[in-house]
Amino acid sequence: MVQLQNPDRLTQKIQFGTINDQDYDINGALNNTFVPIGHVTLCGRWHLSTGQVLQMAGIGSDNFIVICHHRSSYEGITHAQLGNQIYKVTHIELDSFRNQTAYDQITLSKVGDQNA
Repeated sequence: MVQLQNPDRLTQKIQFGTINDQDYDINGALNNTFVPIGHVTLCGRWHLSTGQVLQMAGIGSDNFIVICHHRSSYEGITHAQLGNQIYKVTHIELDSFRNQTAYDQITLSKVGDQNA
């Protein structure tokens, strides 16, 4: 969905994955663990157009969009780790092109903590 000629704005590392909620801690409490899928990639914060700002207005301030190099599949990906924070992947806008300037827009929503 985004065609970048220069990837200079991709300055943060992001790891996509899912949450494994099958583990229990020593006290028998459910322990949600982030499970990576694929490799760490670079991403950058995306500044919205006026139309996109209006679309996102009702979503909340804990949501933001990053762009990362196009992937052919996001199958199984429900969450992402950016820095030390886990985010829920709420929307993926795939770029229809498959070339070196193709980037996908990923909407992330902050979750309370790693066990949320």
